[in-house]
Amino acid sequence: MKRLSRPAVLLAIAAAAMVLVVLPRLWIELQWFQQFELGPVVLKRWGLQFLALVLVLGIGIPVQLNQLQRCWKLRRRDPAYRGESMFMPLRSWGLLVSLVVALGLLSTATSYLFVQALGLLQEPFSGIVLSSFPVLGSLPLPLVLGIAAVLLVFLLRWPLTTLRISLSLSILASATALARAWSFWLPAILASPFGEGDPVTGIDLSFTVLRLPAFQLVLSVLMAQGLVGLSACFWLCLSQGNTLSDWRFAGFNRQQQAVLRPQLAVLALVAALMASLAPFELMVQSHGVVAGAGWVDLHLRLPLRLLLSLVLLTMLFSLLLPLPQRRRLLLPVSITALLLPIAEVIAAPLVQKLLVQPRELQMERPYLKRMIRGTRQAFDLNRMRVRTLNPKQQLTAADLEQSPGTIDNIRLWDTQPLLEANAQLQQLRLVYDFWSAAVDRYQLSDDLSRGRQQVMVAAREIDVTALPASSRTWLNQHLVFTHGFGFTVSPVNSWGPDGLPEYFVKDLGRNSVVQGLPDLDVTTAQATAAFPIGKPELYYGASPSLYAVAPSKVREFNYPDGEENIYSHYSGEGGLPIGHPLQRLLAAAYLREPRLLFGGSLRQDSRLLLRRQVQERLDAIAPFLTFESQPYLVTTRVPAVDGYRAQQHQYWLLDGFTSSRSYPYSAANPSGLRYFRNPVKVVVDALNGRVWIYVMDPHDPVLRTWRNAFPEMFRPLESMPLALRDHLLVPKTQFQVQAERLLRFHVTDVRSFYNGDDVWAIPKEIYGSKQVDVRPYHVTLQLPGKDTPEFVLLLPFTPLRRPNMVSWLAARNTVADYGQLRLWRFPQQRLLLGPQQISALIEQDPEISRQFGLWNREGSRVLQGNLLVIPMGEGLLYVEPIYLQARSGGIPTLVKVIVTDGRRFVMDDDLDSALQKLVAS
Repeated sequence: MKRLSRPAVLLAIAAAAMVLVVLPRLWIELQWFQQFELGPVVLKRWGLQFLALVLVLGIGIPVQLNQLQRCWKLRRRDPAYRGESMFMPLRSWGLLVSLVVALGLLSTATSYLFVQALGLLQEPFSGIVLSSFPVLGSLPLPLVLGIAAVLLVFLLRWPLTTLRISLSLSILASATALARAWSFWLPAILASPFGEGDPVTGIDLSFTVLRLPAFQLVLSVLMAQGLVGLSACFWLCLSQGNTLSDWRFAGFNRQQQAVLRPQLAVLALVAALMASLAPFELMVQSHGVVAGAGWVDLHLRLPLRLLLSLVLLTMLFSLLLPLPQRRRLLLPVSITALLLPIAEVIAAPLVQKLLVQPRELQMERPYLKRMIRGTRQAFDLNRMRVRTLNPKQQLTAADLEQSPGTIDNIRLWDTQPLLEANAQLQQLRLVYDFWSAAVDRYQLSDDLSRGRQQVMVAAREIDVTALPASSRTWLNQHLVFTHGFGFTVSPVNSWGPDGLPEYFVKDLGRNSVVQGLPDLDVTTAQATAAFPIGKPELYYGASPSLYAVAPSKVREFNYPDGEENIYSHYSGEGGLPIGHPLQRLLAAAYLREPRLLFGGSLRQDSRLLLRRQVQERLDAIAPFLTFESQPYLVTTRVPAVDGYRAQQHQYWLLDGFTSSRSYPYSAANPSGLRYFRNPVKVVVDALNGRVWIYVMDPHDPVLRTWRNAFPEMFRPLESMPLALRDHLLVPKTQFQVQAERLLRFHVTDVRSFYNGDDVWAIPKEIYGSKQVDVRPYHVTLQLPGKDTPEFVLLLPFTPLRRPNMVSWLAARNTVADYGQLRLWRFPQQRLLLGPQQISALIEQDPEISRQFGLWNREGSRVLQGNLLVIPMGEGLLYVEPIYLQARSGGIPTLVKVIVTDGRRFVMDDDLDSALQKLVAS
């Protein structure tokens, strides 16, 4: 029997691994995308990555290994080699330093390539580029030293084999990094213009925002790969013959110089290109008071870097052209190339300190102006409308009469107390969990002037981790407890006699209750029309979920009915079919779950439901977008168009964002982002998992670029059913990002901005029993100058290190005015109390403080809810709900409501009574 060669065995092993691991994964992933009719999208992605991988490997490995082999062949075996031109003879310490430099360059460049590849494998869409010289400081020193130590041991014994392996691995890392970096170079290729030039070069902003990161990444990888190849050849030359034993290096002969020159030339070219990007890199860096290129950047750093680029190009031509006096030209050029970066490092801080800082405002004024304009534009603050509001310090009965829509929807239930109440009143089984509650609004009254009723919707989702350990079997986790069921709907402004929340929708299954609330003038018929139930089986949701196999021969837990459990089978259309034996084999290999092969529980129509958490689902479909951390559930009637089903009523809504770290002259936020927009709305069917991605802002250049790449993924907003459009909300993430930038960039006057005498802050409040930052909150109110109430997202501001209130920001949510920002500023000469001051005054009020003390001593604890600041007529109203909870973990109950206009504090059993007492005096 003929024995197989080693290459044949390795090839057979690789083929088997391909069949057992790669092919099942590719097939399942392709089928998963096909269910959304997005098969071409994933094939395009794979094709792009495969093309990049093949190009880098196909070009890099032959070129680098061939160069290494040439260096190996030219190694001197005889130290007395004569008749050749020698260059750079080295002895003793000079040879040692050269060897250390060669080894250091090899280990550092290799470490960079591995770190870059690993980072892009883990987070290819983070937007972070490890590029240029600053990356050296971020490399893990133990990794660099460890690689150097391992290389040194093997280089002394097997130099050629060690370097071949090192080069091959580094090229593989380079190929992996550039393949995974399609999120950088694909938008660079398809970049959609911004229609505006940057302030320094006049080139369209798309170059800096979309193309610069790709150039930085590619050039940095090429530089590292070039250094690996050069240092490998350099080491072979230095260690030739008896060099290490005699501790003397005679120099490079002509053939060796001919091999090394092209490598040095390539490095010079790459370095010149990196230096030539200085105008764009400086616009997204900060070296002083300016986020972007300031006076020193444009008058010192930029000329030095452009001069460096010219010097490096001169070096390039000197290395490639057959010049008679090459050494005489190369020496001063090389010294100049080394001295220019050193000169920048030394001179720039000195010029900044001695020349610029004494006249900083005067010299940096035009660049500060650019920064203010760039930041406001990058975070979409320019469209914000600013108004001045001069509220009275005292509310009157006339103010209340002018704001009936506001009073009818003042939110008294916060998310956390409601979820705790739901957990004890509506969870009903251990495996259920109320993961979150979202504030929304529904039309319950025929009187449109009253506005829509503000409610909290909380989905009852499945949580198999809550099962006892003995019951956490594979069958239970994947075939039995497959889905959540139902939801609760609670008004934000109503509670029962016992202080517990009231419900428009509660319980579940055959005992589900949809009811009106007479106190709110809502009939059962109106509630039934507003909150359709249908079959509210939640197979896809906001909580982390394992894969499920459904339907199967095993009955799925649906909901409890008294002491009994009601079971069902999946009736949706989501998931991948696994009824055929080959489909099961592929699914088993993909999930590494052999029980799928031998499970007698599967049926011919069984389907595999993957990525059932909404965020995980969308991260797989559109990884180039970031998404809101928390989707919210909507229940509504949707016509049977564009893949929607008339009998399905529960949908998850979620927002998608585009961002960039390289917008010119934009000050980065705490997350390092210099550009942030919300151009995408997503709908996910809670039963079938179907996904619809709608374009909210077709003018966003970053999104336009991705639409150029994947046009089949996006739909126009006009095609979204109106029943769902009525529930669109301005996302809190976007609002918080804009609010954070507004703290300083509400100032447009350069002098005031530089002086920093008008910086705002997010106010503090007492929530529960702790002091926390005020978070944006939804309220239904009549905006100043408006007669009808509308649903807005609101956040007040205070001056930095002062607690009084200076302004508040509102984002509108109506279909016609969606996303419009309104900033109401208060006169600075007025002292309006901020949330922190109101919280302190509440605790100082003798009657309120005495009541809090009594409650806290009687086995209970007082929980102070969100303090709402609401415009009311011509004044401001502060409202804070008070909850009481047993220290042993009882249900939070709403016991009191505190209202104030900053002048008088009233605590009463209900809002109406408190308001009447407030305006009576």
